Formats: sequence, C-alpha cells, structure tokens
Amino acid sequence: MKKIVKILFLGAVSLVVASCATTRIPADYSGIVCGTPVFEVQENQTVSVQFQVEIPANYFEKRITFCLMPSILYANGEVQELPDYTVQGFAVMDTNYPVVDWSVRQVLTYHTVIPYHEGLATATLKTEAWIENCLTREEMRKPLCDHVVYVPLTPVLPVYKAHSVTESSTRASLKGKVFFPVNGYTVTSNIATQPEITRVLNSLKQLATRDDFNIVRIDVEGNASPEGTARINDPLAKRRAEHTRNFFDKALKDQGYTKEVPASAWTVTSTAGMGFWNEFYTAMKESSVSNKEELADKFLRLASNPAEAERQIRTEIATNAEVKNVMLPLLRYGSVSVSFDPIKLSAEEVRVIADDQPEYLTPNDIIQAAMDLENDRVISLYKRGLERYPEAVELYINLSYHQILANDLDAALQTLEDGALVAIEQEQKDLIGLQQACIAMKQGDYAAAETALNNVSDKNTVRYYRGVLAIYQNDNDKALELLAPTKDVNYAVALLNKNRVKDAQQVLAGLDQNDPYVLFLQGVAYGRLNEAEKATEYKEKAIRLDPALHYVAY
Repeated sequence: MKKIVKILFLGAVSLVVASCATTRIPADYSGIVCGTPVFEVQENQTVSVQFQVEIPANYFEKRITFCLMPSILYANGEVQELPDYTVQGFAVMDTNYPVVDWSVRQVLTYHTVIPYHEGLATATLKTEAWIENCLTREEMRKPLCDHVVYVPLTPVLPVYKAHSVTESSTRASLKGKVFFPVNGYTVTSNIATQPEITRVLNSLKQLATRDDFNIVRIDVEGNASPEGTARINDPLAKRRAEHTRNFFDKALKDQGYTKEVPASAWTVTSTAGMGFWNEFYTAMKESSVSNKEELADKFLRLASNPAEAERQIRTEIATNAEVKNVMLPLLRYGSVSVSFDPIKLSAEEVRVIADDQPEYLTPNDIIQAAMDLENDRVISLYKRGLERYPEAVELYINLSYHQILANDLDAALQTLEDGALVAIEQEQKDLIGLQQACIAMKQGDYAAAETALNNVSDKNTVRYYRGVLAIYQNDNDKALELLAPTKDVNYAVALLNKNRVKDAQQVLAGLDQNDPYVLFLQGVAYGRLNEAEKATEYKEKAIRLDPALHYVAY
C-alpha cells in the first residue's frame, strides 16, 4: 500500500514538473498593440491621461500577471513616474488585482490625472510592461511603447465689443408719460405727480443747473387706447397732446430751466390705437402681465413689420383679459421726449448716473460706464440700457460679450438673436455673426460656427475666424495658413501646438508687450523650453494685467 501511495505522489510531482516545464512567458511584447494616448487639459490645472492596450487572445496563459508602468520623460531629462495599472489571469491566487481571461482578446484602458506642466508639450510618454508567471516565478520587464505627448493650446477667442454707436443714436433724451383716465385729457395735480413723470422732472431739475445742458427738441404725443372708435379717439388723443405740451412748458420753468426753447423745437402729434410697435414693447416690459417677457419677445420679433404687429396686438387684447386690463390703461397717455446735446460727464458721473438715473444716458454713455465696472454689474447695466434703447444693436453685442466672459453662453446666444431682429446695417449683422461663431466654438459646435461665418460679409475677418476654428479642430497646419497674414497671438498658439516654440517666441516678441495674452503665451513658451523662472515671471506679469488668466488651464 505504501508503495502505491509513493508511486501516486511521485506521479503528481512529475505532472507539476511537466506543467512548469511547458509554462512560458512570451519573448517580447511585439504582439501587443498600444493605442494613441489622449491628453486633455482640465479646468483645475490638471491633465487627464488615457490610452488603451490591446492584447490578443491566448497571448498570455492563465497564470500571468500583467502590469503597465508608464512615465513621462521631459526634454530636460526629468522623469515623472505615473501610477501602475495591473491585472491578473484567473489562475493567479496570491494577489488580488482585477481578473481577466487571457483566452479571449483583452482591451485594457489606462487612465490617470496629473498636474499640468508646461514641459508636457515637448515630453514623451514612455510605457514599460512587467509580467510574471505565478507558478514558475518567471518575469520580464521591457519597453512596451513610446508616444509624443500632445497637449493642445486653445486659441484666444477674438470676441468683439462695439466701442461706440452711430451718431444718429447718440442724442441724449429724457422720456416720460402721464396717464389719463378713460376719456380724460386734463393734467390734474394727481396726474402731474405720477411716479414716471416725477422721475423725469427730478432729472430735469438736476440737469437744469448745468451750463452744458441745452435742450434742442421736445416731442409731445397724445395717445388714445384702441377700444374706442376713431371719431372719439382722434380728438381725444389730440387734446391729450395739447394739454401735455402746456403742462410740460410750465414744468420746464418750474424746474429751473431758464434758457429759451423756440417754438420750432416743439413737435406735437397725436395717435389713436396701436401706435408704433416699440410703444407696446416698452409698455409690456413695464407692465405686470404674467407672461410679459414672452409677449415682449413676440413684439420685438415684429419690429420690422408694424402692420403685422398691430394685427397681432389687437388679437392679443381681444382674447387676453389680463393684457386688456393691464395694457389699455398704459395706452391712455401723453408722452414727452426731451432731446438735448450730449453733456460732458466725467467717468465717475457716468457710473453714478448708470446706477441711479440711467434714463438720461445715451447708448455711448452706457458703453463708457461699463468699461470700469465688474462683469456682473456690466451685464445688469446693458440689460437696463436695452430696455431704454431696444434698437441699439451695439448694446446687444456688448451684452453678449460680457455674457460670454461669464460663460453664460445660452444667454449670450439669446441676446444675439434679439439683436439680429433689429440689426439693419451689414456691419451690425457681421458683428452678431462673428459673436455667434465664437460661442459655437466654445461649445464645440464647429458646424454651427461655420454656418455663422458663412453669413459674414467681411472675407478677411472670416478667414481669420476660420483660422481660430482650425485651432479648435486641432488642424494647426490649416490654422497657420489662414492666420499667416496677421501673425498675432493665435498664430503663436498654432505654432506652439506644432511644438515650434522658438518660432512662436519670435512672433510673440513682435507683439504688444502690454497685452496680457502675449505675456502669458511667452510664459507658456518658456515653460516648454523648461525655463521655469522665466515662465513664472511672464505668467505673473500677465495675471497682474488680467487676473482672469489665473484660471487658464495651460
């Protein structure tokens, strides 16, 4: 019996030895395929690193443990070891890594996140692999693959602001209304102290003391709401206009304006019914109608078609009791618009007026006031300005600019859509189209960006924007071709993306050295040459000029 057991034991040992003798590890990794790594710069100053490794079926046997060991080799010889990634065959018992079945094809995904380093753009991702057979304890560590790191820079978006509006829009004015009861036309003491006209008279009183305050035109209008017949409404509107004119002529003197206002400066008109579309737009914005924003937007879209606007407004009044009850009293008015030469306001005066009494700021005053305000206050100011000047396209363009800065891209797009409804000049339409293209680029909707550019008439500007679009699409060769006539910061960005660092430095050296983007990109360039001190110096200069660059991810 003992002899039989001994024979069985020796047989088992022989089987194990035989198994070990036939177990092997591959001579190399020539059958393994490495995918191209993807490097994505994150907003928190980190870089996501990801690549895949494909291992054919039965390339390893079931006892093999496989480990990826990547590192980054910088141009100056510095090596940054990255975390390992290990898996094991299902027959490995002494470790606890994720288990795979080597008898079928395996696609392993490596992913890690590392701090951003300017030197990444000239670095190499080197990956070694280590394997071990748990039974025989054979192991091998050899290079698996090398890849050049590619961390693209994003371009500097050429988002435009309109720095002034056309001269025809720059005449300053005070506008106000008095509201009458049904069939009323006399400006009683109660009507003369209504909030809207009181606000205008208070502003007039402040302005009247200025030597440079000169009234050049006063437009008075009387209006009757549309529910009456023309036989009643026409004379009623005329009486309202006349009484409003007489009231305001006296009010001018009462507020301290002693300069002569010639009769030729006065215009007195009357309307009955709908009036102009912007009367309804303004009235609706000021009303308490529950869906006033929706209705105001509807009226704005009818700006170029007064006849259709009147038809739809009449329908709204006839079918919507809330609109009828709120809107009709707002249409029984006498209005005054006092136009005067632009007054010479200091920047501080403009800012104070913008906060407290924006009613006598021109669109250009609003643009000036916005220049030194924080972004959220600028957005608020432009929104208030557009309530006063709903046809000032430049205000829409500037509002969208600041909404883009706030990364409120949906709001910026809506602002531009509203501006497009009132844009008449081709230059205005071009600015809107370019702004829309910028937003589409930021959103990664490159087809929409191309569509927006197709509607812009200035071919040189379109060429430039297409160069910027090419950078977003990682086609830097095309970008260099399109941006060559300008050789500006975005041309330098494309050069840096091609790792032509010295060429980029030459371009940047010829640009405005007080431009924060120029300085920042010089810092990036020095970083890629592993000149850390100079890189820090230039970046700190840039951030002092534009603190927002502190959050740029490259």
